[in-house]
Amino acid sequence: MNAFKICIVSLIFFIGCAGTTGLYHPPDPIPDDRLDVPQPKSRSIHTYAEYFEKQVPLQIKEALNLPRQWRHLTGDPDESLNIDSWGNVPNSSWFTNRKGTRSMSLQELIRGPDTGNGPDTSEVWTITRAKTQGVTPGFTIKDSRGDYYVIKFDPPDYPELASGAEVISTKIFHAAGYNTPENYITVFDPKILRMGRDVRFTDEKGRKREMNPNDLKDILTRVTKRSDGKIRALASKYVPGVPIGPFTYAGLREDDYNDFIPHEHRRELRGLRLICAWLNHFDTKDGNTLDSYVTVDGKHYVRHYLIDFGATLGSASHSPNHPWRGFRYDIDPAVMIQNLLLLGIHVHEWQKLSGVVYPSIGVFESDLFSPLEYKPQVPNPAFQNMTDQDGYWAAKIITSFSDKELWGVIQQAKYSNPDAAEYLLKVLCERRDKIGRILFQRVAPLDKFYVNSDTLFCKDLAVQNNYVQKQDRIYHYSVVCLPDKKILDQGSVELEQGIPLPENNSKQLWITISVASHQDPDWQRSVELYASDKDEGTWDLLGCQRN
Repeated sequence: MNAFKICIVSLIFFIGCAGTTGLYHPPDPIPDDRLDVPQPKSRSIHTYAEYFEKQVPLQIKEALNLPRQWRHLTGDPDESLNIDSWGNVPNSSWFTNRKGTRSMSLQELIRGPDTGNGPDTSEVWTITRAKTQGVTPGFTIKDSRGDYYVIKFDPPDYPELASGAEVISTKIFHAAGYNTPENYITVFDPKILRMGRDVRFTDEKGRKREMNPNDLKDILTRVTKRSDGKIRALASKYVPGVPIGPFTYAGLREDDYNDFIPHEHRRELRGLRLICAWLNHFDTKDGNTLDSYVTVDGKHYVRHYLIDFGATLGSASHSPNHPWRGFRYDIDPAVMIQNLLLLGIHVHEWQKLSGVVYPSIGVFESDLFSPLEYKPQVPNPAFQNMTDQDGYWAAKIITSFSDKELWGVIQQAKYSNPDAAEYLLKVLCERRDKIGRILFQRVAPLDKFYVNSDTLFCKDLAVQNNYVQKQDRIYHYSVVCLPDKKILDQGSVELEQGIPLPENNSKQLWITISVASHQDPDWQRSVELYASDKDEGTWDLLGCQRN
């Protein structure tokens, strides 16, 4: 079944772009993956088994994949399979286009996935599940409205750290287009807590037993309280539908008939690498995802969620982040060999970091941040397949977040120290701009194409974001008619003036726009666009290809 699914999608993508007439044929639309399907079986992933699989066998397999290695060496890697003629990702059970493709009001951005204001703190919370393992215990509650929330606490001595990171990252991931839970900062009086019936949990000795009032008392003694006796926490609302376990970053879910594109070849999962690098979301294991079988407009299908963002920004959930996070895998052979050869005397750059600047922020910096060298906790197969085209797609989303919008999101973390909030804004903006400068050099950053009165217009995103100066840019263009490939026009142009298109005397136009730099004449990237003749006497843009 998996091989059949892959073949179908590959044929749709590659045959759609080909043609025997010399004309450009946009790829057929990706089939909708929100069709009514039976409920797949629930599954779980063993964390340690996944950890070993990605650290050792996966890396050996990738090293021995000679065709893939050759494609990367020759600059011709396999591109994502779920893209349209403009290189964008269509809406699906995985992704919804928001930032970067349409305008979002600040209010919509900071609301994120939220449908309410969090759990009702004026009435009793009934504890239904609990955990005591680890530095930061927590439990699941049912509030007076009947809604279920996972309650997570900040680590001792670091109030606001994990809860602030989780709320901020949730808003950003949702605005970027991903499915996320509703995560709220909540402040509650522990007196509203009540034990439910037969609450089972695993204690610190690994014993599964029924929870008692002393266990709850023990949890609360390990939680930081405010001066008024109340507790700040993160309340994560249960996602809609029936949870059926995590998804994986490679392969397919065999019993989900809507799942027909290998996950490592989905642009939204490949490009996620850069968004995770931006937010320092290092814990991108399969266990921090969730598939839920939902009902929407009478149809039943699987929706795919990213969850658990407490280990983002400068937080590692249970403590401030380690300075080396993002610079190396947990088990990194390259670093180990380097340390061995240099007898441990080599000082890595991350070892020079100053550490925690603000307790509520943790360890989060931008000076040493290198987007394309960023490494999560363990290798991620989708991330390892990211191409420049995938990265450009993600960079467009990342750079669409303005300083004002990021400041609005940061305010939702409700940091008590305004200096900490300002520091976080500074680091996020600097990391964002590093991503934009690098990716908008690797791919021609011409975008937002449209035709007005037989003139083609577009924007240079590098200029628009002030990564390069307008006067440093040179733009060359050529207009060729198809299918006979006759050159109709060529020359240099100012983007504000647009590129004049000829009268309709051919079936299609093939338009190439190249970007060069006065400072670096050898640097040049181009975009190829295709336009078709419309009955109204104008040109209709069909798609583009980036070089």
